[in-house]
Amino acid sequence: MEHFSHLSFWYILVMSFNTGADAAAGPIWFFPRVFTLQNYAYVFQYDRLQTAFVVTTLRCMIGPIISVFVTMLAAFALSKRFLPGRRTILFFFMIPMFISGSIISNYVVMVELGLLNNFLVYVLPGAFGFFSMVIMRTHIEELPIELQESAMIDGAGYSRIFMQVILPLSKPILAAFLFFSVAGNWLDYYTNLVYVTDRSLSTLQFVLYEIINRTEASTLIDFTKTTGAAQRRLMSMQNNTVPTPEVIKMTVMVVVTFPILFVYPFFQKYFVKGMLTGAVKA
Repeated sequence: MEHFSHLSFWYILVMSFNTGADAAAGPIWFFPRVFTLQNYAYVFQYDRLQTAFVVTTLRCMIGPIISVFVTMLAAFALSKRFLPGRRTILFFFMIPMFISGSIISNYVVMVELGLLNNFLVYVLPGAFGFFSMVIMRTHIEELPIELQESAMIDGAGYSRIFMQVILPLSKPILAAFLFFSVAGNWLDYYTNLVYVTDRSLSTLQFVLYEIINRTEASTLIDFTKTTGAAQRRLMSMQNNTVPTPEVIKMTVMVVVTFPILFVYPFFQKYFVKGMLTGAVKA
């Protein structure tokens, strides 16, 4: 529902621990009126949830590392003004920012690359971001060039300079973009919806999306099969035994959001500094 986006996280958390029948009776504010763990038990009993959690965790571990490394590597190369064809490369990288493909064209590309029903579809398409590369390149250009020159005098090549000079000095900006990438991979279900039909490769977000749809559909079907007094008895019985779609939505929101809230404190000390570093060129 549209107004859910305006609710506070605390209200969502409280609703997820309240019974559906009581939540339907009136607004809940600070604490659950009728506390229950049945909503979470209903969500976590889904048989595909564990496999989806493993797939999503692997995606959030592998995808962001590859994305940040590839983008940083491109930023390091394009920070060299003597790179042949530098302006041409930047121009071609810039085109997708203004002209993007349609769903059909993107699907055809995934088919030709053999990425349908392939775990790599979660990793490779997002391995490079031009906007992130521009910020990283600006950050590298702001680093003292003397550090790279002294390393070259000591016999270091570009690969060693990148690994031992550039990356250690770029921890704040790497941490910031790593967090963004983790959050993006964690919250994405569109890729699974369009490019993956293998149920063993389903992500957590897609499975939770299915749980919400199944709950709403089963409630609607059971309701339309009965009429009159039998319908009212069914509604009363369901409200006391089965979580309603509204509290399931709240529970799913908590399940989706909690891991990001858990990860954020580890990146917090780098977050603000990383966002400011390289954002404005001196």
